[in-house]
Amino acid sequence: MAAGQTSSTYSFSSAPKAVTRKKYREPGDVEPGLYRNVKETCISWDKRVHRGNTYSMYTQNAIKEAIETAQKQQAEKKVPRKRKVKEPSIFDMPLPEHERVAVDLTKHLVANEQPPQMEVMESQTDEFLPEPPQEQYQPQRTGIDAFTQVEDGELFDFDREVEPILDVLVMKTLEQSIMEVEEEHELAAMSQFKSAWYDRQRAYPAAWREQVEEEWVRWHEKELVLTKARAQKEKDARLRLKIQAVNIAREHLSTLVPDAKTYLKELVFPDPDDVDIQRHFLPSLFQKVEQEVSAMKQAQSQIDALAAECVAKQQATWEESLQRQRAKSAELQKLHLEELQIRRGKIRILIDDGSGNPVPVGPIQLSSADSIEELQRRVYAWLQQNEPKIAAGWPHGVVLKLSGEPVHKTNQLFEAKPGQISMGPQEPPAPPEQEEEVEDLEAA
Repeated sequence: MAAGQTSSTYSFSSAPKAVTRKKYREPGDVEPGLYRNVKETCISWDKRVHRGNTYSMYTQNAIKEAIETAQKQQAEKKVPRKRKVKEPSIFDMPLPEHERVAVDLTKHLVANEQPPQMEVMESQTDEFLPEPPQEQYQPQRTGIDAFTQVEDGELFDFDREVEPILDVLVMKTLEQSIMEVEEEHELAAMSQFKSAWYDRQRAYPAAWREQVEEEWVRWHEKELVLTKARAQKEKDARLRLKIQAVNIAREHLSTLVPDAKTYLKELVFPDPDDVDIQRHFLPSLFQKVEQEVSAMKQAQSQIDALAAECVAKQQATWEESLQRQRAKSAELQKLHLEELQIRRGKIRILIDDGSGNPVPVGPIQLSSADSIEELQRRVYAWLQQNEPKIAAGWPHGVVLKLSGEPVHKTNQLFEAKPGQISMGPQEPPAPPEQEEEVEDLEAA
């Protein structure tokens, strides 16, 4: 019965269904900040449209700079006040401190460590069994099991649900109509402003022509003044030229007669003595002076050449002596270093390789505890390793010498001077018969 009543109430084919979300919002839940105002849709309320004149746009930076300059000047004029020194008060005396007795709290702060008693025991176990797998997570059941029955028409009432939709449609229609009326009013205002602007533009050429005529009048007055000033300046310049010409003529005429007399006296009616001096005496005098000056220059150049040669010879002598001194100093330093190395137990010996070229042997480290035979074997081993050709010529070893005499003790080498240590080949050993004769001679 209820189903029949609900089906006869509606005239659409599909039955109404409950929606998952609301089609409208409650009046109290709407936030005005989320939606645009009606005024914002009109061009007269648009913030992007500039209002007012634009003549002051170019003076904004100058005004800001003037304000900043004034603020900086005011900040610079402020003189920091000196803080008043606080005078000590007689009531600032602190209370006497309590006497504190130091107490040793080490036993309360440091834990007493007692070494645990340990015993060694042996045991034998089998391998660990594999752990069982974890059980799959089963979420805990919550809530109460219940059920319900919803009939058609219980979740949706068309008369109640259609009311907010109609309200929205009506409000949107009214809003659009109001917007169109405001746009018509704005267009009418714009057309009125446009007609007034055209009237001003038509009146502008007449005002411009009046300004141009006034400017022409001022320009003609200026040209008249300039013409008068130019004429006066030209008149003054012409007068100045006349005065200068008079002064020049006066100066020229004042010296004209004396100059003419001098010319006639020197060229037309000359003195014979002066002519003789000018033509014969002065040329010979100038020639002798020139010869004397050239001789002096030549003598000076020769003196300079001799002085330069002497200076060059002296400089070469100094350079040679300096080089000899440097070589001598280097040789002394080398001998000193070699002597220091000998004192430290490092010897270096120069021997002849057979072709006249010295060959250095060493450095070889020696000690006072080493015997002379051991040192000679060490030197011969160095020769075999570094100079095998020389070692091949000395098959029986080497003999160390000091100033040409064989060395019997190692300590003698520490007192040697550089260049005193030398080396020679060891003599071959004597045959057995000669050894017996030598022993008999020694026994006798």
